[in-house]
Amino acid sequence: MKFKIAVAWCTLLVCFLSAGAQTSGSNPEAGNYQIGPGDVIDITVSKNPELSRTAIRVDNRGAIRLPMLEDDVIAVCQTEKELADAIREKYRKFLVEPFVLVAVREFNSSTVAVIGAVNSPGRFQFHRQIRLVELLTFVNGPSAAAGESAEIIRDSRRPRCEGGRFIRPDDGVEDLISVELASAFRNGSGDNPVILAGDIIHIPEATVRNAYIVGNIRSSQTINLREPTTLTQAIAMAGGITSGAQLDKVLIRRQVAGTLNRQEILVNVNEINKRQRDDVAIQPNDIIEIPGPKGVKKVLDSILRTLVPTLTQLPVRVIP
Repeated sequence: MKFKIAVAWCTLLVCFLSAGAQTSGSNPEAGNYQIGPGDVIDITVSKNPELSRTAIRVDNRGAIRLPMLEDDVIAVCQTEKELADAIREKYRKFLVEPFVLVAVREFNSSTVAVIGAVNSPGRFQFHRQIRLVELLTFVNGPSAAAGESAEIIRDSRRPRCEGGRFIRPDDGVEDLISVELASAFRNGSGDNPVILAGDIIHIPEATVRNAYIVGNIRSSQTINLREPTTLTQAIAMAGGITSGAQLDKVLIRRQVAGTLNRQEILVNVNEINKRQRDDVAIQPNDIIEIPGPKGVKKVLDSILRTLVPTLTQLPVRVIP
């Protein structure tokens, strides 16, 4: 299996390098980039330095504040030119034919990261749609130590642009999606998912098969499944539960084989401890959530702390 992945990867890399040879070193076409929350922009109003602003951060609502304007200006999901035109129209109330220029200084809303068993881990700012396999070309592919899958850590509640609309989901979920690399290389878009802003792609090593336990436990853990592991053993490996943990409502989120979806398995651990039911075998990529009085919060944050303690130290590169 690893040989097939390696052959597919080498073939794919040659194709991408050949296709990109003529554009190497060119600047990204930032003019088509849609501004998002967290981006930092510069606004120049010609001959009016008092109205010009540098390093304005777009807030979580997708808006910015500008001098002389009573209302906030919606910047999100617009290109630089579209936002410049919108600002120019607003300043026509005060100026004769104002000239406005907008430039994105920091592309923070579109950042993704690739970590783990890859040849050149890093963070990336992308200005167009990109899928998993293409993204792996920018880290020079999986390393010799890589396993057969990729993990995509995703928070679908993150605000984002879809077309020209700004989407702020209320009912999204935090998730960890496992993708078989051989299928992604071989089968096209169905097994080669689109990467979303904020995704973190983790390539585990071949010898590592992980599950994750979070919530009302003493220490959120990445559980290495070198040996068969049960649910109660995983809880013990995390140091046991904390006060208020609800062992009758433990949730195992398990990916459905051959899909990107997860099923939810509700387990009453009290019944296991009383030998009223069998213990549950943990599978790779399971997410075990131990709720408390207020449920389970920040699942992804807990997983990230176990996987990527130095994420912010990775270099940032631009994908045109």
